[in-house]
Amino acid sequence: MAGLFAAPSAPAAPATGASAPAAGNPPPHGPGPGTPPPQHPRPLPPSPKDPDNMLYYRGNRTAQEDLPLTVNQVKVSRVGVDQVDVEIVFNQSINPRSVKTHRITIDGSELPQNVSIWFNKKGDTVKFMLASEKDSLELGIKGIRAFNGTVMSPTLITVQVEAAAGEDSAE
Repeated sequence: MAGLFAAPSAPAAPATGASAPAAGNPPPHGPGPGTPPPQHPRPLPPSPKDPDNMLYYRGNRTAQEDLPLTVNQVKVSRVGVDQVDVEIVFNQSINPRSVKTHRITIDGSELPQNVSIWFNKKGDTVKFMLASEKDSLELGIKGIRAFNGTVMSPTLITVQVEAAAGEDSAE
């Protein structure tokens, strides 16, 4: 037990020039105290592809080729007596921040403010429900942007409302 509480050994020797590195050799652990670390140029991040300064949306929507943004398909299905489900499919992923109720019109009227707009994971499909008893709708789309910055030219499409599943069209 005496070894654990032994008296300190001889005092440490004062620092002398003999332990310092030889002239011309760098110190063993980087630059000396007070010397700033070396500065390395950092690469710039990629420039954003849209005016909202965002390149990715949910990590999987990116800018594609410089193609014009167009509508590939519009499907309108009757859900109830006075409800329709509208699905718009684009040729590329769209910027969801550009889809606002005032940019989509049905029969010349803007979508109501309380309409919920859904997007698929790929970002090329927009879906919403609204009240309508008509058998055909005139859908207007303007100002929708793709992730490559392309703005869709105003489009007007007339669509027939499909009967609900299980509803007999022969009546």
